[in-house]
Amino acid sequence: IDIPMDSPYVEFEFSAEDVMKVIGNLSEQYKNTFNLYLDGLSHKQISKRLGISIGTSKSNLHKAKKNIRKYLTI
Repeated sequence: IDIPMDSPYVEFEFSAEDVMKVIGNLSEQYKNTFNLYLDGLSHKQISKRLGISIGTSKSNLHKAKKNIRKYLTI
């Protein structure tokens, strides 16, 4: 998620279960893009697999990270 755990913006520590719950609450398109990116796929590979443009893949990942940060930070 690109936020170091020692960052001043991280107020609480969260369990893996908490993080998985937040990811599970993402929209299907955000969750699919996020999970494929975590699996190491490039935006080009994600776009082919999901039938979306590379730009949409990048946008979905950005929005997924933003939503995750929203729930895991102040």
